[in-house]
Amino acid sequence: MTQNTDMIKALVEKIPSRIRLCFCAGMISGILIHAYMFANKLPNWDDINNIGSFGVGSEFGRWFLKYINPLDGVWSVPWIGGLFAVFFLSLSACMVVSALDIRSMSGVVLVPLLMLSFPSVCSMFTFMFTADCYAVGIFFSCTAAFLIRRYRSGFLPGTVLLVLGLGLYQAYLCLALAVLVCGLFLDLLREDGPQTGGASEKERRMAGIPAERIRSVFLSGVKAFLVLLASVAIYSLTARLIFPELDAYNGLNQMGQIDPARLPRLILRAYRYVAEYFILEPYSFVTAFARGLNVICCLLAAGFVIAWFVKERLWKRPAGAALYLFLAAAVPLSMGSIIIMAPDASVSMLMLYQYVILYVFIIAILERSLRKKDGLFAHASSGASGPERTAGGKTERKSLAGGRVFGRLPGLLSLFVTAVLLLVGYENFLVTNEAYFRMDIAYERAYAWYNRIMERLETTEGYQPGDAYLVLGEYGLSDTPDLLGSYGMDGERFDDLSGAAKETGLLTSGVRQNFMKIYIGMETPEVSEETQEAIRQSEEYRSMPAWPADGCVRRIQDVWVIKTCEETLAAQ
Repeated sequence: MTQNTDMIKALVEKIPSRIRLCFCAGMISGILIHAYMFANKLPNWDDINNIGSFGVGSEFGRWFLKYINPLDGVWSVPWIGGLFAVFFLSLSACMVVSALDIRSMSGVVLVPLLMLSFPSVCSMFTFMFTADCYAVGIFFSCTAAFLIRRYRSGFLPGTVLLVLGLGLYQAYLCLALAVLVCGLFLDLLREDGPQTGGASEKERRMAGIPAERIRSVFLSGVKAFLVLLASVAIYSLTARLIFPELDAYNGLNQMGQIDPARLPRLILRAYRYVAEYFILEPYSFVTAFARGLNVICCLLAAGFVIAWFVKERLWKRPAGAALYLFLAAAVPLSMGSIIIMAPDASVSMLMLYQYVILYVFIIAILERSLRKKDGLFAHASSGASGPERTAGGKTERKSLAGGRVFGRLPGLLSLFVTAVLLLVGYENFLVTNEAYFRMDIAYERAYAWYNRIMERLETTEGYQPGDAYLVLGEYGLSDTPDLLGSYGMDGERFDDLSGAAKETGLLTSGVRQNFMKIYIGMETPEVSEETQEAIRQSEEYRSMPAWPADGCVRRIQDVWVIKTCEETLAAQ
């Protein structure tokens, strides 16, 4: 007798319902938040130059890009690459939820919402030509952390995934580190199972964290640290075997080489970078309201850490207190660890995705705190379960009122934290779409500018199609106002959101040729560097007026030259 089996249904049913919910929440929120980018083509300078490739590769130590990029096609197609990336980011959220054992419905929805809306994802999608690869890199890091935490031999596939992830984008190793550190901290607070030995609940609580758990967490931390070190070592060896002389860009050629004498200063810098983003000197795109929400989140995280320290009476067990405080301090340090990993790098928003772990940490520790049996409010809640009566049978009204307050506190705290994190996600949604809108405006202006340039050239007497031509002049090296950006539309707000293109970024000499070839349909005949420099230094070019004045197009050394502006500033 043949039995028909729906294999897909059977496979889906094996996945826990909370993980399915997490994945669906990630896909829905990811598509809604980034639909503007997916439904349009909003290029930045790198996307224009790499519209049919994955960009840099082995010379930057990113030797695994060439294997991932073809999976969804080599062209920078927003809808395809965007959905591909959202799919893997949603899977990444599922791995984080599993690694930290987040079980509440609100938690498994909030984690993907925050991971898909964090501004680093906006930066990632501005580099659409490689966003798919970066999303896979995030997935590898989160999956590695999950495997290392959940399985005795998980460090073996975890190491492989970390090495491959480093071969996609090195900064995402910090994400794996942050997840592992948060997991270790939560492990200190996690009950090992039913208590035995006849100890009462009060006696157990007075004893603090058991020595066995302290030892287990310490050994797990050492194991995780060694796995990360081994992954970096294997990756560094592999990267140099594939491409012996790595590019010096952002200190890539020195990755993994840390001077011990610099380490204390680098640790302080890591803390400072995290504090600046969330509290002290927020990035340009962070509004005052968003900054306030971040300050609240930092206070919540610190409050939970202090409350658990007091509840577990850790001062009674020095070893437990030392490990607890070390892991608590390691959470922000892991978030800022890119400073230690690449001390000479110019840190951009694209490299700071691990900052999202602050919000995930709050969700995880809140969930742990709300457990009825052994959470922060367990004894307050049990004390409020019923009114105590005196010997005369009278109710202690004061005790009852206090019990009601304590009884409501967990629900009020949960509601407050959920509201704060939803507002964080909403603020991220706003800034992401405002950045996309500003990129759209910049593209339209640049497109119109290039069209006007070519129209002026084609209507110049003597010009013939196929003649060599040059567009010279860098607005970034000029005191001449950028005519396209004269109505700035708050563009400077996105200066710290790496990848968000403004007009000037689309007009640089390194972009013009490909912009005109791809979007205007104009081939630009090759002109040697020697000829270009000779034209720049010629008196005839220097005497030309700048765009859009009459005479800004002239033929010099058999090359038609369009002078866009006077370069009056020295190149950096």
